[in-house]
Amino acid sequence: MSKLLSVVVAGALSVNWLFGAAYQIDATHSSVNFHVSHMTVSKVDGNFPEFNGIVEIDPKTKNLTKLEGEIQIDKINTRNTKRDSHLLGVEYFDASNFPKGTLKATKITKDKKGIKVEAELTLRGVTKKVIFTGQLKGPIQNPMTKKETWGLNLEGTINRKDFNIAKDTSGVTMGEEVAISISLELHAQ
Repeated sequence: MSKLLSVVVAGALSVNWLFGAAYQIDATHSSVNFHVSHMTVSKVDGNFPEFNGIVEIDPKTKNLTKLEGEIQIDKINTRNTKRDSHLLGVEYFDASNFPKGTLKATKITKDKKGIKVEAELTLRGVTKKVIFTGQLKGPIQNPMTKKETWGLNLEGTINRKDFNIAKDTSGVTMGEEVAISISLELHAQ
């Protein structure tokens, strides 16, 4: 019986090799940022400081195998409370009806340049396919925690009008293209 138990335990422990090991996002060293042009001459930066997600990396191949995330729309921060309140309104994010945004990878590929993540992004109840490119770096051993640590850096661009965000605002006042950057520090659980 103990031999059977050993086989079951060994099988359970090796499941990560099939599906990827889950990593914890270190929120203090991670960010979800965006920027959009303003009046065609400058840009406004902002971030979503409250987010969570699931990230899995295949320990054998060192490939990203799963990426899912959720941002708290109502925590948007552009360093201007009046603008933040305006962005939470019906014309923009309509945060009272849509308090969260989600991202779910549907396909992840890797080449010499880095990784490409095809995903479904949902904002204001609208889901669209988006593409992010970037780098998965690591692993290293964190000198403080002694845990295996990775870095995931992704960039992509969306059109705000695809998500019904300020649909009637001209591209002069606010650019239609919004650049998004995701930077995550990941620790073994």
